[in-house]
Amino acid sequence: MDKWKVAKGIAKGFLIGYATVFVLATVFQRSIVYQSWAVDFEEATKRPFGPGLTQGTITTNDGEMLKAYWKKPAPGMPVIITFHGNAATPQPYANRFAGKPWSDSGYGVLAVAYRGYPGSTGKPSEHGLLEDGRAAYDFARKQAPNSQVVVHGHSLGSGVAVGISSERRVLALILDAPFTNLEDMASDKFPILPTFTLFDTFRNNERIKDVHAQKVYIVHGMSDNVIPFGYGKTLASLRPDATFFPVKGADHVDVLGQRDTEIEREITGLVRKTPKSAS
Repeated sequence: MDKWKVAKGIAKGFLIGYATVFVLATVFQRSIVYQSWAVDFEEATKRPFGPGLTQGTITTNDGEMLKAYWKKPAPGMPVIITFHGNAATPQPYANRFAGKPWSDSGYGVLAVAYRGYPGSTGKPSEHGLLEDGRAAYDFARKQAPNSQVVVHGHSLGSGVAVGISSERRVLALILDAPFTNLEDMASDKFPILPTFTLFDTFRNNERIKDVHAQKVYIVHGMSDNVIPFGYGKTLASLRPDATFFPVKGADHVDVLGQRDTEIEREITGLVRKTPKSAS
C-alpha cells in the first residue's frame, strides 16, 4: 500500500511538473522564438554601421515603424535585403553586405530590425515579421526601381526570407543556417512537449518550393549546435536548383559570410545575363 502511495505521489508530481512546463512553454513561446529581450538596447543603438549606409525608418502596412539601414545600389546592380537572427540586430548584416566582396560590384543593401526589436515598434510574430519583410521589399523596389532584389536570411531570418521570396520575385535567395519549420525545431529542443500549441510555424520546407528566384544558395555549418546541419541539407534537397554549401567546423554564427565570394561571383554573373524586364 505504501508503495502505491509513493508511486501515485511520484506520478502526481510528474504530471504537475509537466503541466507547469507545458503552460510556461506555451505562454512564453514567442519570447523563446523572438529573443529581442536578449539584445542590449543601448549597445544596439550605438553599434556603428559601415560606410555608404544610412539609418532611417520604414513604415509597414499595419503601421509599425522599423529601424532600417540602407545603401543605394550602383546603376544596374541588385539590392540585398537581409533579415537577421532571433537574438541579433541588423547592423552586422548591413555591414557585411555593404563590404567586400559585395561593395566591389556595387550592390545595394537594406537591413531592418524586426518589430519589437531595438529601434522598432510593435510585437514580433510570424505574421508581423512577414509584414516587415513585405515592407522592406516594397521600400527597396521604390528606392531602386531598376534594381533586382536578392534576399538573405540567417537563422530566424530564413523564415522571413523564404516567406517573402515565395510571394515576390527575386533574383536570388541566400540562406545561412536555415531551419525546416518551427515544429521541427520545437521537437528537437523540447521533445516531451506537443507542437500543436505553436502560434508560429514558419514552414520553410513548404514555402521554399514556391520561391520565385533564379538561384537559391544554402550555407550551413557542420558544427551548428543551434539549428542542426541536417535542416539546411533537407531544405536544399527540396530545391533542385539550390546550391548547398556545407562548411566544415563552422557553428551557427561563424558560418556567416563563409561563401560570400563564390555566391557574389555567381549572382553578379546572373545580373549580366538577366534582361531589365525580368527584374
